[in-house]
Amino acid sequence: VGSSGRCPCGGGLGSGAWAQRCLLAFRGLARELGRGAALEAMAWRGASLGDVVAGVTVACTSLPQYIAYAEMAGLSGLHGLRTSGPPILAFALVTGSPSLSIGVTSITAIMAHSTLQGAEYRAAHGEEAWMDLLGAFAVLVGLASVLLSLLGAARLVAYIPGPVKTGWKLGFAVTVVASQTAGALFRVGAKYPAQNCRLPKVALPWVDNGAALPISGGSAAMYRLCWMMLQPWLWDLDTVLLSALALAIVMKCKSHLGKVISFLTFRRVSKPIAGLEVIAATVLGTLLAVLMGYSGSVVGKMPSGASGASSNSASELATYALTGWVRQLPWDMPWSLLADRLGGWLGAIASAVAFAGVDFLAIVSVVESGPLGPELLGQGFGCVVSGVAGSAPVGGSLSRSLVAQMAGASSPLAGLVAGAATLALAAPGPSALLAPTPKAVLAAVVLAAVLPSVLHPKDMLRLGGRASLVAWSTTAATALLDPTKGFLVGVAVHVVLHPKRLVTRQKLE
Repeated sequence: VGSSGRCPCGGGLGSGAWAQRCLLAFRGLARELGRGAALEAMAWRGASLGDVVAGVTVACTSLPQYIAYAEMAGLSGLHGLRTSGPPILAFALVTGSPSLSIGVTSITAIMAHSTLQGAEYRAAHGEEAWMDLLGAFAVLVGLASVLLSLLGAARLVAYIPGPVKTGWKLGFAVTVVASQTAGALFRVGAKYPAQNCRLPKVALPWVDNGAALPISGGSAAMYRLCWMMLQPWLWDLDTVLLSALALAIVMKCKSHLGKVISFLTFRRVSKPIAGLEVIAATVLGTLLAVLMGYSGSVVGKMPSGASGASSNSASELATYALTGWVRQLPWDMPWSLLADRLGGWLGAIASAVAFAGVDFLAIVSVVESGPLGPELLGQGFGCVVSGVAGSAPVGGSLSRSLVAQMAGASSPLAGLVAGAATLALAAPGPSALLAPTPKAVLAAVVLAAVLPSVLHPKDMLRLGGRASLVAWSTTAATALLDPTKGFLVGVAVHVVLHPKRLVTRQKLE
């Protein structure tokens, strides 16, 4: 309030209308942050030795995912491994949830890759330039998440229409299937359909010269998926064998592995350990690939000096853990290139805000109760740290959170231990064990997580009437465009079909 006695929002103190609204807004913000701080303090009081065990368990079981999701984002698997630890550490310092685990997920990897058209940019400018661009976008998404958290936007999640969320999840699952199928069928992965599948050309009315251009984005991914599935004689037999084995282990052997663990521990561990099937599939697939002399794409060895530590000495590893993972500071990032890539600064900011909102849905699906403001704030900090490391934006991971919960996580200390353990496992010595892992096995691990929901979308089949139309429209737009645009299209269709109630309040699941 200035000397004129008027609120910066435009209202006067005399009438009290705008001043009262501003006061209520600031009180709400303080109350939201106060709840988050109290929740975090209470969560840290429950720290125990079980958090150490849970953190190490999450780090070990998540290694295949770190590598697989980095590949989905257009990065090398080992780069994804060595940049996964710092965001986890940053998030653990903010969150009040004891078991919520974050990192680069299939959602954030696919969304960032499609939003920035990563395949085209990487082919034109190289992997190093793509890391810089992706890191800048992750920082921008992080800043948008922090701003949304301070504005109390976390509470708006309760108003997202249910059919939009259901349709978006299915459309995104279809997108993941399209992105990973090539890795599970061909020896060289996605390079084979990119080189051999000719995309149809379409004349777009908004193109000045009226020239026909090849389809791109989600439409191109769906076309290539159909092309691959309709020509099984082109598949590589060894690659299909490895991916089918990994797929069967992850999808069908969880209960059997639980029985084995129960027998070996004399029934002290009676419940199946989440993530154990992923480790089993990765280990068995790697051993089989080595025995059969598999010549397809593998994770590979870490380049000399890439990890920030050329040896395993304690001093060099400590230096890397503190600052060696930093690739580029925010003020050195290619912001102008990012803005040009997204159609100007207005488009870049809009894309980052939309990305942050959609990304937050994954955290909502994991956190069952309590204020969500600190979790959105933690998502922002995690994305900023991930961008500084040259990686994709991060989000909540349901599978890793279940592992932490089943392993006995009771405070954010589990997240700190998971981040530190991930940094240790990214050292040259431990990461060398992952060098012969076939990428076909990693693709199968990702496919196993989404195929059940694609083959039998139970939630979609329960819908009817206008809700079904909204959900299927969201699915189609998400698959044919990209996840961010698909979500916005779904909300627009819901608004059109429900003119009297723009947004329907839904219960948080």
